[in-house]
Amino acid sequence: MKNFTKHLLPVLCGAATFISINLNAFQGNTQDTCNAVEVVTATQGMKSDGTPVSADRSDLSAALNTPDKSNAAGGFYSLGINGSITLALGGAVYNEAGNDIMIYETSFSGDACGKTDDENALVELSQDGTTWIEYGTICRDGSIDIANTGLDYVTQIRITDTTSTSSDGYDLDGIEAVNGCEDVPSNVCYGSAAINYIPGADSEGNPFKTLERMDTDKALGEPEMDDTLNFLSLGYGGEVTITFNGVVYNNEGPDIEVVETTFGNFSFSNYPESADVYVSQNGIDFYLIGSVLTDNAGDLDISNAPIALAYITEVKIVDTTPNGSISNDGFDLDGVIALTGCNEPIDPMPADCYAVDYFNYIEGTKSNGSVIDAVRTETPENVLGEPEGTDEYIFTTLGYGGEITLTFGGAVYNQAGPDLVVVETTFQNTWGCETYGEYADVYVSADDINYHFAGTVCKSDNAIDISDAGDFDFIYYVKIVNNNDLSSTEDAFDLDGVIAIATCEAFDYDAYAKEQYRLLSVNTVNANELGIKTYPNPANGISYIEFTPKVTGNILVEVFDVNGRNVGQVFNQETFSGQTYKAEFNANNLVSGLYIYKITTGSTSITEKFIVSK
Repeated sequence: MKNFTKHLLPVLCGAATFISINLNAFQGNTQDTCNAVEVVTATQGMKSDGTPVSADRSDLSAALNTPDKSNAAGGFYSLGINGSITLALGGAVYNEAGNDIMIYETSFSGDACGKTDDENALVELSQDGTTWIEYGTICRDGSIDIANTGLDYVTQIRITDTTSTSSDGYDLDGIEAVNGCEDVPSNVCYGSAAINYIPGADSEGNPFKTLERMDTDKALGEPEMDDTLNFLSLGYGGEVTITFNGVVYNNEGPDIEVVETTFGNFSFSNYPESADVYVSQNGIDFYLIGSVLTDNAGDLDISNAPIALAYITEVKIVDTTPNGSISNDGFDLDGVIALTGCNEPIDPMPADCYAVDYFNYIEGTKSNGSVIDAVRTETPENVLGEPEGTDEYIFTTLGYGGEITLTFGGAVYNQAGPDLVVVETTFQNTWGCETYGEYADVYVSADDINYHFAGTVCKSDNAIDISDAGDFDFIYYVKIVNNNDLSSTEDAFDLDGVIAIATCEAFDYDAYAKEQYRLLSVNTVNANELGIKTYPNPANGISYIEFTPKVTGNILVEVFDVNGRNVGQVFNQETFSGQTYKAEFNANNLVSGLYIYKITTGSTSITEKFIVSK
């Protein structure tokens, strides 16, 4: 048995990994006045004659704090021609009625524009220092109305000189928030729903039934982080799954905080309570990312999962409080915090129409355990790309005990109805599971770790609905495994290819199905056209049945007694047009009486009576 194996790194489920957004944290109450407090970046230009700006106009700190608004020398910073400066404000400046920010510029000729020494600058605004909104150009002193940006608030301002006549560019005196600053909004969110709560046992091993500690709503929203009865007790071995209003991105550093409540702020050593924390992207496959102990708000990193996850949607907390602990009810969940916030889901790149790569091809055997012909197994790449739909040797035989796993270059979406078509090759275009017993089981996976059974396919029943495997939005991997129990041919399932219906606009499944059923009716051997002969009749011990089909197809011949009991199978194989086939039935173990041959081909059958006489 040969194994063809390729090592594939786990797929990044989603788009590229996100980078943490670090806002300047400003604590305290609302400020009556708010100015620039930090120079984030600055690039000073030259004077209009190409010489450096003088030192007394190059002190960056002159642009910070409260502007003097006096047009006095020494109280400003000159950007220079085309120079730029980025400033962090002392908090979040929110959009309110009217102007929200004033930018003050120093001009010795006054504040009014329209003079030959006007100084101008382009203003950009940002909430996080990463995404910037262009506001427009100001001349000398300028007012900013955040309503014109579509932002709720800003924390940083970028000012870039656009002066054409002044010798040293825009002279920045300072910035002032008209209505003051507030704390920068937290970028966190909290668990919004609790599902699959399975309470464990109490410390004596009885089912946990303390109702005041079994309200799942008490594990939602912002954790109280105190010793009130506002938490959910899991009980020994219990668990609960928390969901969010959005997806939680995997940023650098901790992404999830699980908050536990223990009265008296005990430590784990003297009051053991603990839980394992799992995360999931699809609500089906969960991965352990860490543990939380007594009185410890565990900061957990999604990157600790065994596969690369760009985001998650659910967090499962499973109690692991050790037996013998003095705790009565195990882990007490106060709440779950998504440190990177709740965000819009990431749409993964859709798959191609057909499989683009394979791995873990395991070649099975013939039904008798012998080696399958090399022409059927040496090129497993034959299953890639568009299925040929012919009877040429452009397929891969799985054999008994065989399997292969396929990828599609992206996500195969779970749509309404069939999502995959598994195309099998059967020589001479025989079509129909009943007449050609080659079957395979189909498993789907989003991570190449957990595979879920989606259904069994054969030649004429070859569509798979991913929903039969679970409530997936999409999957990345499809594993095809020969069904050894149902298959009855010599070499078992011959895989031609797999079609991803949902992401293949060029593939019309309805038209495909209609055509296949048309072929089924065309290629079915009509039992009435077989030219059946049975002899001798009566038979003393051995009965023969002989037939000559006019078209190619599979034929099944069985024997029944007069009570309808199946007493034997005489023939079951592919037959070819114009050839005569003869099969014998040994009736030595049967009592004398009337028996019936039932000949089945495709969707038709015929019966022939014969007598056993001893």
